[in-house]
Amino acid sequence: MNKSEDDIQILNDTTRPLNIFHRSIQIISRFANCICRRQTKLQHTDSSLEKLTPKDKDKKSSEHWVFDPQESFYYYWSSIVSIAVLYNTVTLIGRSAFLLLQERLLIVWLICDYLCDICYILDTLIQTRKGYLEQGLIVHDLVKLRKHYIQNPTFILDILSLLPTDFLYFIPKLYLLPSLRFNRLFRLYRFAEFSDKVETQTNHPNIFRLVSLLTTILILIHWNACFYFIISRWIGYSTDSWVYNMTAPTGTTLTTQYIYCFFWSTLVLTNIGEVPPPESDIEILFVTADFLMGVIVFATIVGNVGSIIASMNTTRADFRQKVDQVKSYMEFRKVGAELERRVITWFDYLWLQKQVTNEDDILESLPEKLRVEIAIHIHLAALRRVPIFSEAQSGLLVELVTRLKLQIFSPGDYVCKKGDIGKEMYIIKRGRLSVVSDDGTKVFVTLEEGSVFGEISILNIPGSKSGNRRTANIRSVGYSDLFCLTKQDLWEVVAEYPSARDTLLERGKAHLRKDNLLDEDAAQTAQQDQEALPDKVAEIQENIDKIETRIARIMGEYKANMNALGQRLQIIEHLAEEKHGVLIDDKHNQQNTLDLINIGTNDNNT
Repeated sequence: MNKSEDDIQILNDTTRPLNIFHRSIQIISRFANCICRRQTKLQHTDSSLEKLTPKDKDKKSSEHWVFDPQESFYYYWSSIVSIAVLYNTVTLIGRSAFLLLQERLLIVWLICDYLCDICYILDTLIQTRKGYLEQGLIVHDLVKLRKHYIQNPTFILDILSLLPTDFLYFIPKLYLLPSLRFNRLFRLYRFAEFSDKVETQTNHPNIFRLVSLLTTILILIHWNACFYFIISRWIGYSTDSWVYNMTAPTGTTLTTQYIYCFFWSTLVLTNIGEVPPPESDIEILFVTADFLMGVIVFATIVGNVGSIIASMNTTRADFRQKVDQVKSYMEFRKVGAELERRVITWFDYLWLQKQVTNEDDILESLPEKLRVEIAIHIHLAALRRVPIFSEAQSGLLVELVTRLKLQIFSPGDYVCKKGDIGKEMYIIKRGRLSVVSDDGTKVFVTLEEGSVFGEISILNIPGSKSGNRRTANIRSVGYSDLFCLTKQDLWEVVAEYPSARDTLLERGKAHLRKDNLLDEDAAQTAQQDQEALPDKVAEIQENIDKIETRIARIMGEYKANMNALGQRLQIIEHLAEEKHGVLIDDKHNQQNTLDLINIGTNDNNT
């Protein structure tokens, strides 16, 4: 009786994995049928609505089921699929090689396997609705999307990866053999696509490249270690010094088996250590192939790591080259030691703060629209702090933000001095500035981040007592980063916004009145001149029109006189030609008469 119960217990233990497998198959089948029914229902619904609703509504409803590959959902979904692919890539070969690994966590493996299969099925459905660009627009036609997916070479790989090779588990000799699922590796291209997308979107591409390279190398070493253990099992453990030694004290434990095989694979592929020499032909062929692959792996490591390091140091190398050029120039021109120290200190601050002074060169590759949006994101908030621009038109502010330039001042540098001609206005981005006396010993006011100065001097306000001159000495306390807007850029922009120009001038006058720096008489005179300017322009235009009329009349008379003179010259030339012809005829007749007289004289003499 006890023996019978033991047999039943053994039978139950043997069939338990098979029951779990059957249950998993049933769950997957039900899920697949549910998806198919859902898909059929959607198609039937679309075909029914097609007769009752307009085409644009049907197209609008189908857009919700089309996935844009540039959106966040597809990006995160690709990460999930990549995890499933990476799981199959690592575990399938490991479970095929190390049988203890397969036996100890069988239930876990079956659950994870079929979860990955569900992920593969969903990914295939998503691929049938993944949009693509046609004439710059995302295609939402489901028929076109399916046709495009079927014509894509990845469709064959997806179908191969979904082949139900698990049904071969029912063959006794192939019962729960993990290698039957190797067709799941055909979807490895999805992991490569996701890696490329992450490399494009991440802010640290060099670090990601290094991690990707290390991951690829570890996977290759892992696969090679598994192949080594499989060949050792096929040849026979401990049969020679090359194969895995199962007679070692801990040689039968899973941890020791994997660690030793991984260590052996690392030595062979990296060519950094000695391993036991192969003895049989199959061992020699395997080691030879490993050595050849190791050369490729080593060359790949050296090349990629060198490229990554070079890319990481490109910015530093360019910066150091600029510093060296400035140093050479200062040495050639015999610049003083104090000034040279200040220049070098400025470069050090620039590097430590990761500041960018050549923004135009960096953003040159972007289209104008994107450059404007970046400038708005960076400068618009600072520009709105300027009182005269706080309520300016949005179009004017957009034009102005593209003209702002970054300037960096060292400790003790004067941004401007009293009496200087004002050609720029400044917005403090970082740092502190002091308004000091003429001798620089007394500090009146300290300007901090967000402060603005110099905006009045670039407006050229008529009647200003200070004109466009600076009214204070402003000195940088430490390192200061300032946004600068020049007078030329300002007036080039406001020329297209006449109403904004008048508003800016009125606000500037109000600011000067508050500080008693506006000469009202001069401002009124200038305003009257400004108001009278259109009348003067109209009068000048009228005078110009009169002058043009007189010039046109003179030109007409001139042309008429020239035509009359030409006709007279033609008559004179004709008379001259006739007179010249008569003279020639008289001369010819006289010559003939002389010839006849001479002939008669000669005859008498004869």
